[in-house]
Amino acid sequence: MSRKIFITAVALLLAAQAHTQNKGLFSGSFSSASHYYQTDRSILFIRPNDPFASNNILRLNYSQGSIVAGLQYEAYLPPISGFPYQLEGDKIVYRFFRYTKNSIDITVGNFYEQFGNGLILRAYENRDLGINNSLDGFRVIYRPLSFLRITGVYGKPRRFLENSANYVRGVDADIVVDTVFNSSASLRFGAGVVSKFDKYTGPLTDFPEMVTATSVRASLSSGSLDVNGEYVVKSADPSEFNDYSHTKGSSLLLNGNFTKNRFGLFFSLRFLKQMNFLNERESNDIYNTINYLPSNTRQHSYMLTNIYPYSTQTGEEFSLQGEVNYTFEKGSAAGGKYGTSVRVNFSQVRDLKATGNSNEVSLISAGDKLYFQDLNIEISKKWSNTLKSVLTYANIQYDKGSLEAPVYDFVRSNIVVADISYKASRKLSLRGEAQHLWTKEDEGNWIAGLVEIGFAPYLNLYASNMVNYRYSNKANYYNVGLGYKNNYVRLSLGYGRQREGLMCAGGICLKVPSYKGFNLKLDVNF
Repeated sequence: MSRKIFITAVALLLAAQAHTQNKGLFSGSFSSASHYYQTDRSILFIRPNDPFASNNILRLNYSQGSIVAGLQYEAYLPPISGFPYQLEGDKIVYRFFRYTKNSIDITVGNFYEQFGNGLILRAYENRDLGINNSLDGFRVIYRPLSFLRITGVYGKPRRFLENSANYVRGVDADIVVDTVFNSSASLRFGAGVVSKFDKYTGPLTDFPEMVTATSVRASLSSGSLDVNGEYVVKSADPSEFNDYSHTKGSSLLLNGNFTKNRFGLFFSLRFLKQMNFLNERESNDIYNTINYLPSNTRQHSYMLTNIYPYSTQTGEEFSLQGEVNYTFEKGSAAGGKYGTSVRVNFSQVRDLKATGNSNEVSLISAGDKLYFQDLNIEISKKWSNTLKSVLTYANIQYDKGSLEAPVYDFVRSNIVVADISYKASRKLSLRGEAQHLWTKEDEGNWIAGLVEIGFAPYLNLYASNMVNYRYSNKANYYNVGLGYKNNYVRLSLGYGRQREGLMCAGGICLKVPSYKGFNLKLDVNF
């Protein structure tokens, strides 16, 4: 940590603490994740010369009346496995001043923002993946009428520990109609436009330096029904990602949700065509995006259901997802004494269908190429006051050759998971998972298990393992650890192996390498 940064952080901390005794409010958080690596040739991992890596984030906020100010200091010394090497170093990367009074809200410095569903703009942070594309500039939110909100943004997106040289600017408007035809229904309309300027110095005379994305959206909420949709058009955006094509982009998203008593229904339909919206045309990675396009599939939480996660194909994609959940009434034959819940989820992703011109595709279409399909059923049942279970079956089809590398086959897999929880006493709880994946393609069959022991309210211990038993030389990916938490502190210590593959959070995926070693995580809120 440099002396200047340290002095700045400490000075702000002391000043805020002193002022807190008067009228203001001081708050903050500290998050740290560290790895100590060990060589393990069975998973082809050789530890680096410096076996220690650490990600650290300190956030300080101070508020008084209409004013909020804060900063975020980050240190990657160096970044832990899976994070980009460009993060190495330390710096105050986020600082802001915000003033809110009546109908006006002004932020100067760094800020996060999202227009609509994020199809044209989402500046956000995801610490699990190392994503932070906050804007450094200013934002103005104006509410001239009770039903109207107008947002304007202008700034440079963050890229690793620096800011991009390019500017992003945008304006968005939201109109809310509280009552419709004297009913309880409400309508919301919105529209936004975002542009970025990326200077071009090449020989072409018609190369677009300015790229603009425009969206319109609407939503209806009426009792147990919610429906929303958004349509986007984007000007030509030649980049390394699309081989410098001048094809215009577009997108259509439709979502719906219905709940009634013990029944719930959800659906989502999305079409994407050339919607990779990058701040810098020469950099194609998850750290350079202006918009937000998570996968339209179920986000699984178990080890084996996450071996084949899906990552959005922004060039062209048709995706649909539907889910039905129902809770059987307590006391019925299916519900039993404590009730039973069933959830059925289905998602499918394809390419778009080509038009008469073989180089063009139609936005509202579904092609013949299947990228991904997931049919899963989950049954949750409480057997007594102390025992409950969750049983899951998933059939996942994954075009690994198209999504990862042409050398791979199309994978068809089946996964079963049994998750059992038992509360032995007010202080002691037990949880176990048994998982199995079988497929004739790729690496073949996997088996996994987990045991977790909780000592309420502070301590828990765990041990897990997953192994591919089709090949005798496959490694055991074991992990053991313990965790501690109270109202302000979360601490965990673990040891084991990580499998090479895709790590996903919020529907965004990152390729991570294998490693072996110790890991320590600390989160403090104050």
